[in-house]
This record gives sequence, C-alpha cells and structure tokens, in this order.
Amino acid sequence: MSQEVESIILRAKEDIYTLLQGGNFSKYLGHGYDFSELRAYDSGDDIRAISWINSAKLGELYVKKMHEERELNISIAMLLDGRAIIGNKIETMNYILTLISYSSLHTNNLLKISYLFGDIFKSFEPTKRFEDVEGVLKEFREKEPLELKIAYEKVEERLINSIESKSLLFIVGDFFEFIDLSILSQKHELVIIVVRDRWEENPKVIANSELVNPLNSRVLTQTLSKKSVDYYKKRLQEHDEKLFEHFNHCGVKYIKVYDFNEVIDKLETLFEY
Repeated sequence: MSQEVESIILRAKEDIYTLLQGGNFSKYLGHGYDFSELRAYDSGDDIRAISWINSAKLGELYVKKMHEERELNISIAMLLDGRAIIGNKIETMNYILTLISYSSLHTNNLLKISYLFGDIFKSFEPTKRFEDVEGVLKEFREKEPLELKIAYEKVEERLINSIESKSLLFIVGDFFEFIDLSILSQKHELVIIVVRDRWEENPKVIANSELVNPLNSRVLTQTLSKKSVDYYKKRLQEHDEKLFEHFNHCGVKYIKVYDFNEVIDKLETLFEY
C-alpha cells in the first residue's frame, strides 16, 4: 500500500471524532434528549413523559415525545471496478470505507461490510469489534481493480440476499452505469456516495494522447476530439439526471464527492435535521 493511501487511512481514523459526534446516523422516537413533539396524554403513555408546566398552562395533561438514539444496523457496500484507478478515486473510497466503519463502531453500532470487486461479491459478518474491521479494511486496500467490470444489474439482488436486518446502508461507487434500487430502498435506508474524478466528467482534449479503457486495458483508437468530448459529456449528463431522478423517486439520499476532503462536510449536510 502506498504511503499516500496509508496517510489517508490515518486521516479517516482521526476524522471520525468530528463526524456526527455523540450520536448515531438516524434518530427514533423514544426516551432521549432531543424534543420531537408535544401531544395530549394517552392512557398508555409513561407518566415520566408528562410535561407538568405545559399541562398546567393548557389545563390538561400533555406529554413530551423525544428522539431516542438507538443502536443501528449499519452496512456499507463498496462497488469497485477498473475505473477506480482513475485520479484519486481509490484513495477516496478507502477513506470513506474507513471513516464510516470507525464511525459506526465508535458509536457502538453493528457494522456489516460488503464489496463487489468486479464480479466477485464478498459479504462479511456483522461486528462491533475493531479488530474484525481492520482485517476487512486491509483486504479491501490490497485489491487491484484494473480490468474488472461490475454487473450493475446484479447489485441490488446480491445486497438484498446478503443484508437481512433493516439497515442504514451506504453504497459507494462511481455509478457510471444505471443501478436499480427500487426494491432495496423499500427494505433499507439508503445513502449513495458517488465517487468521481473531475477529469471523468470534464475530460480535456490532448493531442496525440493514448487512452486506455481501465475495464479491459484496451487502447482506445478514437481521437479525443472536441466533438467526441462534447458528445461524451452530454451522454454523461443525461445518465446522471436519470440516475439521480431514480434516487429521488426511491427516497434515497445521495452525495457526489471528488476528493476525500469533501466527504465529512457533505455527509453532515445530508444528515442534518
């Protein structure tokens, strides 16, 4: 593993203390500290929830309902193919995996890690043990994705079959191909993290440059002309619009990042209440 990747991993471990400190990724109603609503007392309510001040003012019993932070099932699925070698995408994906993993364990949640490495799918048992996660992170960092391609049409089925309990599920990849999440989003709370390199979305025309397809290592014979670049950018924009429209239709949260320095700020914005 390169020194740069090692530095990013260490950075991720340090950054967990600034990400959603003192809390979990989702909140549920119950006993807690964050106020949710004030409503009339019902015979089944806990008398400890009665708001005596508000009850006195309103002339009848009222109770405060609070947000409660509970243990979550957190899952993260990494989608890794040959395009991960472009720019700093693999470093950013390692950072995200480490950040979410350690954040989950730091807040005492149950964590499950899965990854699709080309057409190889691997899913690890849920754990709360840091030592279990360290081995998985190391295994992921050592993967060489060049020449691998993901069958996106199989991703949803594989995740449905491997993640049994309702979870907060992070899916991380570049999503240059469409992925159907209509069924998976009904079972889990989904967060999509799209990892891209800026050059992929805005390639520059360079004379006499040789382009290689990272999915199969074949040299592309086409000239990278302004016309071909404009066509590519138009098609990519259409793809992303269709993809994000699907996410919105399924009620899926998503962010797009180009660098690991953006991850925490965008995640914090995504989980603001």
